[in-house]
Amino acid sequence: MTDRDLTLYEPFTATMGRRFRVHRVIHTRKTPYQLVEVVETDDFGVTLFLDRRFQTSEKDEFFYHESLVHPAMMLHPNPERVLIIGGGDGGTLEEVLKHPSVAAVTMVELDADVVDVAKAHLRSICGAAFEDPRVRLVIGDGRRFVEETDHAFDVILLDLTDPMEPSKYVYTREFYGLCARRLARGGILGLHNDSPFFFPQAYNVITKTLDAVFPHRRQYAAYIVGYMLDFAFSVCAMDDVLEVDEKELARREAQRGIEGLLSYTPQLLERFRTLPGYMRRVLDEPCHISTDAAPFVIETEPFE
Repeated sequence: MTDRDLTLYEPFTATMGRRFRVHRVIHTRKTPYQLVEVVETDDFGVTLFLDRRFQTSEKDEFFYHESLVHPAMMLHPNPERVLIIGGGDGGTLEEVLKHPSVAAVTMVELDADVVDVAKAHLRSICGAAFEDPRVRLVIGDGRRFVEETDHAFDVILLDLTDPMEPSKYVYTREFYGLCARRLARGGILGLHNDSPFFFPQAYNVITKTLDAVFPHRRQYAAYIVGYMLDFAFSVCAMDDVLEVDEKELARREAQRGIEGLLSYTPQLLERFRTLPGYMRRVLDEPCHISTDAAPFVIETEPFE
C-alpha cells in the first residue's frame, strides 16, 4: 500500500469485509511472520494492522487493553510478577505497569518488528512502557517460553491474535494447562475469548477449553469500537480467588493510585453476573475443545 492507495480493505469474516479511508501511510513492512502496517485514519487516528486486520488504534485502544488487563490485575491482591504473551504494540504492557505493586514483567513477543514499530510509531498506545526497568522483553515463541520457564507468575495475560493458523496452538487445552502450572498460588490468567456474535464457535470452543483446565473462571463482555464487535474476556484461576466484591475492587483501585481509566470499572462482579442471553445460548451448544491433536482454527477470508 502507498500514500496514493487511500483505501485499506480488511477481511472481517469469511463472508464480510470493510474498508478504511487512509489519510497517511506511516509504515508498511512484510516481516518473516506477517504484514505490518501503520496508517492514519480520520476515525481512529494512528492505527496498527497485521495481515490487513485491525489490531489497535490510538483513539480506541483503551476498550481492549483495559478490558484485558485490569480485571485480572485488580482481582489479585498484590500482583508482583506478570507474564504477557503477545502484545507487541505495548498497550497491555503499559496498562500492567500502572499497578505499583508490579516488580517484574516478562513480555514474550514473536515478532520483533512489531515492537520496533510500536516504539517508533505507537507511543500514544505504549508510552514509555518498553523502557521501564521492570520489563524484560523476550523475542520468541510464547508457547515455547511457557514450556521452558521455571518461573511462577501472579498474573498471566494472553494478548493474542485470533485463533487462526499462526496462533492455533496457544488456544489448546495443553497450552492452558502449561499456563496453569506457571501460575503462583492465587495466580490469575486473563485472556480474550473472541466474539460471541461474529465467531460463536470460537467463543464456545475457547470457553469450554478453559473450563477443561481451570476449576474457577469468570467471564465478561466488552464492545471494542475498533473491532466493531463485542468481545468476551475471561479470568481464570486454579484457586478460589475470583470472588472479590465491588467495594474491595474500588479500594484497590484507589490504593494503587490508578486514575483515568476509560473502560474498566470496579463493577466487575455485576458484569460477571449479567452475560447477555445470546452468549449463554452459545455456551449451551455442545462443542469439541481445542487440543494439540485437533486445534480449533477460525476460517476467514485471506488478505490480498
